[in-house]
Amino acid sequence: MNVGDVKTRVKNTFGDESGVQVTDGSIVRWINDAQRDIANQNEGVLEAIGTTDSIQGTQDYALPSNLLVLRSVSYKGSSDRSFRSLAGLSMQQFDLYIDGWDGTAFAQGQPLVYCVFNNILKLFPIPVESLVGSIKLYYQRLPNDVALDADPLDLPQPYHNAVVNYCLSQAYELDEDWDSAGNKMQQMTADVTANREREKWTHTDYYSTITVLPDDNDFISGGY
Repeated sequence: MNVGDVKTRVKNTFGDESGVQVTDGSIVRWINDAQRDIANQNEGVLEAIGTTDSIQGTQDYALPSNLLVLRSVSYKGSSDRSFRSLAGLSMQQFDLYIDGWDGTAFAQGQPLVYCVFNNILKLFPIPVESLVGSIKLYYQRLPNDVALDADPLDLPQPYHNAVVNYCLSQAYELDEDWDSAGNKMQQMTADVTANREREKWTHTDYYSTITVLPDDNDFISGGY
């Protein structure tokens, strides 16, 4: 579904096909609000991977501007054959376990741990090498804003109906139809919840097991 599709559905359902009360600009704004609201309700809906260069002697690195939740950080030195996961610590843990980390008390080396403070990624030890793409981030991202009718919604298809319901809720609120506004917002929340629960189920790891029954002993021992 794209922006134009949402506009058409919202106007038709609301009964304002000409867009006198529910304008195109309002719908676009509501779409972007809905996407961000859905991403906040379900942090796992949009996944991203990013890399950045390490700079010798530099501890602080800017995080992606569209980052919502940081999942993991890994580092690959010049002698490494693959990326190694770094342990995530809080600022308090940095202060407790690595007293003197904020300065030159420790030698530079390959980073082993990281923390995030004021939206800045801090590595320790401070990198001893300048390498291209040596820092890899796995994170949940914010959705991209839309503007044009042809712009697709930046959410998986199962969430598109939730975006429409959010927009309709805002339209009914504008019309001071509080009951309809509340009903559409409830439908939007129910859609997001249902999709979140389904995604939890599909991401659950199941491992097959083999149960040996008493009757199977002869077969296993070759006495069949």
